[in-house]
Amino acid sequence: MILRRRSDPLCPNCGERITFQRRRYRYLESGMSNVYLTGAQVAECAACGHGEVRLSRLTELHRTVARALVTSPCRLTGEQVRFLRKYLGLNGEQLGRYLHTDKTKVSKWESGQDPVGRASERLIRLLVPSLDESLRDGVEEVARKLPAILDEPGSGWLLQVDTRTLRASFGPAPCEA
Repeated sequence: MILRRRSDPLCPNCGERITFQRRRYRYLESGMSNVYLTGAQVAECAACGHGEVRLSRLTELHRTVARALVTSPCRLTGEQVRFLRKYLGLNGEQLGRYLHTDKTKVSKWESGQDPVGRASERLIRLLVPSLDESLRDGVEEVARKLPAILDEPGSGWLLQVDTRTLRASFGPAPCEA
């Protein structure tokens, strides 16, 4: 479905009009490689190939992603820890203080040099709704899901978020052919 408006923007590269389509979009801007948005407004200039995405309700979108990550069935990846840390507005040193570790360790987790320890990972999951008032009502849900976390990393799973309903779902990533 192509969305055409009188106010369709002009391509910043070539000046041609660009139109937006609702489609699935790999949300690399989140800092995570396995997050996809469904129903996102995405444009690509037919003249020069420049692309852009239009996201509304960004705060709510990131809250949905954070809620999905802390309740996910798999271990958190470094990318996911970095997203959650930034979502909370913390730097590595501040997160490290909550977890009784240092910013170097947090950096190694986030870069994938070291896996996040099981206890630290579970504390991060509880920390997010504890520090974010808008997610606070989910602390009990997170706590109840802790025993069922699989030992496989979340990197093998896809997180899909519908941009219209802000509903999230996790599922195994399809095998690449």
